[in-house]
Amino acid sequence: MKIFNFAKLGQTLLMAAVLVVGAVCVSYGDNPSALVGRWVEMPGEGAIELFKDGTGVAYGKNITWKTEGERFVFSGPGGTIVGDYTLTGYVFKLILDKGIATWVRKEHLEEYKKEKAEEAKNKAERIRNELEQKQKQIRKEAEQRIENISSYLTDSRNGQKYRAVKIGSKTWMAQNLNYQTGKSWCYGDDNSNCEKYGRLYDWNTAKTACPAGWHLPSRQEWNDLVAMVGGNVAGKALKSTYGWNSDGNGTDEFGFSALPGGSRFTDGSFRGVGTGGGWWTATEDGRSDAYGRYMYDDEDYVGGGGLNGKGSGFSVRCIKDE
Repeated sequence: MKIFNFAKLGQTLLMAAVLVVGAVCVSYGDNPSALVGRWVEMPGEGAIELFKDGTGVAYGKNITWKTEGERFVFSGPGGTIVGDYTLTGYVFKLILDKGIATWVRKEHLEEYKKEKAEEAKNKAERIRNELEQKQKQIRKEAEQRIENISSYLTDSRNGQKYRAVKIGSKTWMAQNLNYQTGKSWCYGDDNSNCEKYGRLYDWNTAKTACPAGWHLPSRQEWNDLVAMVGGNVAGKALKSTYGWNSDGNGTDEFGFSALPGGSRFTDGSFRGVGTGGGWWTATEDGRSDAYGRYMYDDEDYVGGGGLNGKGSGFSVRCIKDE
């Protein structure tokens, strides 16, 4: 039920006919004196004042009012409006066929606003907790499923352990490389991002960063992967089931678990963590550019074909030598 804009009540009383609705709620009681006083409409678009003698002022117009059992009756120059009403503490509600009009006693207005603000805060906190629990459950289920299709390798250079998955005839690392060497960085120069997303490498460093028995995949090897897992919707299949902004998570059908580690620009700035990820290929074009592949939170495809300056920082996924 939509909230009725009772600021239009004055116009209704002046212009038109009688509106009557059936009894749909419990009344506070047949006691007009409880309604005497000045009331502010929520969310603050107007006010009414009801007097003991059954007269009043609504939005600058003189009215009469009364209760009839569970009904509240407004009468003005243009007609009469009838609706069920409730009075709870300092909150007065009138139920009409188009919604509910709500007033608060003027002297309790700030108290009411604080209560509503607290309710909104608690609701937001509850929703946030529910979403966090849902995400934890999704992540747990994904990790259990992917565990069953994963193998593992240990980088002898630093003891880092990585998951790996076989997709078609190729075995890919299922995590971004996190080996500190050459020109490589943690996103935002924050070491915790290396733990989560792996390091970002410039192209020359990426070419030699993979451990023994593994290599930086060529543009064609990336193309083959994309074609095998879905073509135009390959990004959806390769992205992790968690970690992407704006509900941009994937299905992670093959255990590739791509995460949005962002990128680093040649001027030293970082961009895109949470919204996108970029990965180097081993294929260059000319002396200053090389090809990369990309995934985004708001797209299901895997972008590619664009050239990037070799000094940029992107993630690395190694592929096993044949």
